[in-house]
Amino acid sequence: MTTRTAIVSLVALALACVPTMAQSEGSPGTPAGDTSSGRLAAGSKAPALSVDETIKGKPVEGLQEGTAYVVEFWATWCPPCVASIPHLTKLQKKHKNIVVMGVAGSERAGKEPLEAFVKKQGSKMAYTVAYDSDRSMSAAWMSAAGQNGIPCAFVVDTKGMISWIGNPHDKAFDAEVAKVARGSKLPKSAKGGSKEDGEADDAAKTDDEPKGDDASKGGTGSDGAKTGD
Repeated sequence: MTTRTAIVSLVALALACVPTMAQSEGSPGTPAGDTSSGRLAAGSKAPALSVDETIKGKPVEGLQEGTAYVVEFWATWCPPCVASIPHLTKLQKKHKNIVVMGVAGSERAGKEPLEAFVKKQGSKMAYTVAYDSDRSMSAAWMSAAGQNGIPCAFVVDTKGMISWIGNPHDKAFDAEVAKVARGSKLPKSAKGGSKEDGEADDAAKTDDEPKGDDASKGGTGSDGAKTGD
C-alpha cells in the first residue's frame, strides 16, 4: 500500500466514525436527545413503575394522566444522591400538586440498611421513597435511556411523557419541574397523609441545603465511580 493510499483510507475511516460519535449521549445532567434512535429520551412515553415496596410516603400505584412526576434514581452510598435529598424535599413542598419519588435501585446491602437510612433522614427526606431490589425499574428507565450514573432524575409531564432526563443538581431541572407542575393535579390515591408524612411540614420551613464542594453535586456510576456533571 502506498503512502497516499494509506492516508486516503485513514481519512475515510475517520469520516465514517463521525456520525456515531455525534449520537453519543452525555452523563446525567445532559437533557435526553431525540427519540429517533429508539432510546428512551425526552418525548418518549414514560415506562411503567415497578418497585418492590414503598419505604416512605404513600405508594404510587402508577403514572396517572393529569399528574406530573419526578422519578429520581439514587442510592444511599452515593454522596451526590444524598446531597440532592434536601433539594427534592423543597421541590415537593413547593409543588404540592406533583409526585416526587426516589427509587433506590442500586442498593448493595439490601432493604434493611435502606430503611434505616430513610428513617434517619426524617423530615429532611419528605417525599415518596421506593425500593427496586432487582433493578427491573432501573433497567426499564435508566438503561433504556443510556444513563449509567446516579443521581438521575426523570421529569414526567401530565400526559405521561418524559420531558427531561438528567442530574437533579442541574439548574435546568428546577425549571422543567416548574413547567410540568402547571396544571398538574394529584390523583385521589395520592391525597391524604401516611406514616411519616407529617415530617414534611417541618422540612418545608428550611431552605438550608448541604453546601459541600462541586464534587458532591456530580454523579456516581453504579459501581461507585464518580461521573461528570
